[in-house]
Amino acid sequence: MTVASSQTRPGSYWSAFEWWQDRLASAFFGEDRRDTPVLFFIDQAELKMLQDGHEVEELGAAVSSVLAWHNNPYTPVVDRCLSWRRGRQQSPPPCLPLLAAAVLAAANMVRTEQGPGAPAYYARLAEVLRPSWGGEQHHGRLKSHYEAVVDLWDLLDEWLRGQDGAHGLSTIRKNLTYRKIGYAQSQALVRASDHAALIRFFQACGLSPGQPAPGALLLKKLKGWSVVNPKGLSPRLREALRSQTESHLLEPLLAALLEGWDGSSARERIDGGLLRVPLRVVLDEDFTGWEARWHAETVAGVDRDALQHAGGTLELAAAAGDEGYTLSGAIPGVAQVLATGLTARGARTAVRLPGGRDVLVLREDAVAGGWTETELLTVFEPYVFLFTPSGESRVRDLLADTGHRWYRPEAVPVPGWRVTPELQFTDETALAAALSRAGLHNVRHIPGRGLSLRNGLRVHQEWHHRSLFLHGGEPDALIAEELRVPGRVTLDGQVLDVPADGLVVLRGRGLAPGRHVLKAGSTESEFYLEQAQDPQAASAACPPSDPPAGTAGVPLGADARFLTAQGHFIPIPRPQEPVWWKERAAVLCGGGTAQVRVPPEAVWLVAIDEHRTHVTLLRPQEPEFGALSRAAKDFWSKVVLFSLTGVPHARLWKRYREAAASQFPQRGFTSV
Repeated sequence: MTVASSQTRPGSYWSAFEWWQDRLASAFFGEDRRDTPVLFFIDQAELKMLQDGHEVEELGAAVSSVLAWHNNPYTPVVDRCLSWRRGRQQSPPPCLPLLAAAVLAAANMVRTEQGPGAPAYYARLAEVLRPSWGGEQHHGRLKSHYEAVVDLWDLLDEWLRGQDGAHGLSTIRKNLTYRKIGYAQSQALVRASDHAALIRFFQACGLSPGQPAPGALLLKKLKGWSVVNPKGLSPRLREALRSQTESHLLEPLLAALLEGWDGSSARERIDGGLLRVPLRVVLDEDFTGWEARWHAETVAGVDRDALQHAGGTLELAAAAGDEGYTLSGAIPGVAQVLATGLTARGARTAVRLPGGRDVLVLREDAVAGGWTETELLTVFEPYVFLFTPSGESRVRDLLADTGHRWYRPEAVPVPGWRVTPELQFTDETALAAALSRAGLHNVRHIPGRGLSLRNGLRVHQEWHHRSLFLHGGEPDALIAEELRVPGRVTLDGQVLDVPADGLVVLRGRGLAPGRHVLKAGSTESEFYLEQAQDPQAASAACPPSDPPAGTAGVPLGADARFLTAQGHFIPIPRPQEPVWWKERAAVLCGGGTAQVRVPPEAVWLVAIDEHRTHVTLLRPQEPEFGALSRAAKDFWSKVVLFSLTGVPHARLWKRYREAAASQFPQRGFTSV
């Protein structure tokens, strides 16, 4: 039987293969990849995003249909590449679908008694590529002729280098241990989303762009750095770093990434080179209850974009210096996205969220203004868990294994979801073990922060005031072992001596009331000290004393809030009225007030009652508005038109009102 060559094989055989060639070329080797290291990572999730609902054969089937299964299966693709070499070579060599299938096989590898080497790889390759009539004989042919695939990797590397970076910088390197399969395996370990974290690693190590460095040295440094700074590293890369065998595959790849780094800070790219916008669930609690919303972190260099998704167009907008986008347009519902996921694409950015989640971990985030979704768990940090009935048992097990009691969770405005009360983990070992047993796949444990505050006398327990301590009751600072370098840790710019156990006592150092900053390298933690008031004996004959420093008078019965420079508000719980007041308030002239403590970040005190609006300046600071929550916008809508006259701070209040008004659409004040 004569097998048709690639030149005589009917065109229909190649239609799906060619679709994937064009799609992969656009996604990984487009003009937007100029001077950027190319990471040709492929797994099932990536393929689904690339296919994007198009009615085309899956990658494995598209490649299998053009292979010559009765001899060297790779011959038809090799023949096409030979013809391509005789042409102008303006686009990538026509072997991208085959190379992507090779990477997919490496990504599909699982731990077996054979280990992660060649036997396991070729078994996975035979699952991805197989003749339409089935059978097992193709396994041997894929393996025995695999040298042809090695040549195609070299061809792609040669083409990328000949383009002078116009379509990206090659990260294809030979591996002395796995000479054949090492190409695909190394590409399957690092995805584009890892690039930003790896550049932070280069910066933290003081490396220079283009600096030659042995891959073994880079790997050793990365293993240590990733333990303390795992944010942004994919689970696959973290797994490879822990593997004695796979970690060596990273050595040439790390050297190639350092060689291709231009010195700038990286931004995570997904889906054809679009910049990924981190979109996270936020729970915000005030006196009216819980609010569920989104927080979209800004991407450097992108102040606005319009992202298309199945439900319409999501608009992103941010002013200079903002850390979060203002969202408008077709904002997807939190419950729907948690159930089914979200894919949205704009001209420069994209959002991609998985569906089917039933447990989320949230931590405090001052920028987002509430409890914000995170994938990291550590000790001595406050968290809440958001979960559905299907995820409740895993949350219960995690809390039980870490010594926490189960308290009744609260309902939230996300149908089917509930939230736990605030909690903290204190045992590093117990948390790591419990998390590994709980099966929470979207959450991972990291060692405690390099700098953390322990003990001390907090003035309030609410999270808005967690960094506020009583003067004379200063906290202790716990310094992680890797930061205990002489001269590295400072308090307010003064070097601290760190003992062997890393616990620095801050009491007795003569710290003044106010803000203090603890710093070690790029890690920073701040806290505030508030002066305690000396008790005074009351005297009926003495006139009322002035309000104590650090407090403000709040009208009883008013809706009172503290406002920050960022436009966020801090609710003031209504003070408990004494019995005598309740009995006499009806016949007293005017309203009563109660003295409450002023948080250090408060700039204004606003109180609204049935007769008037009171606006009091607590300290002068210019507005620094970012994205406002829906609850914050609702409150601002009540006071944004209220002007002050005849007071020195009238102009400052006007600037705050203008900053708040800019958060609303021009057609009027509406909630977004």
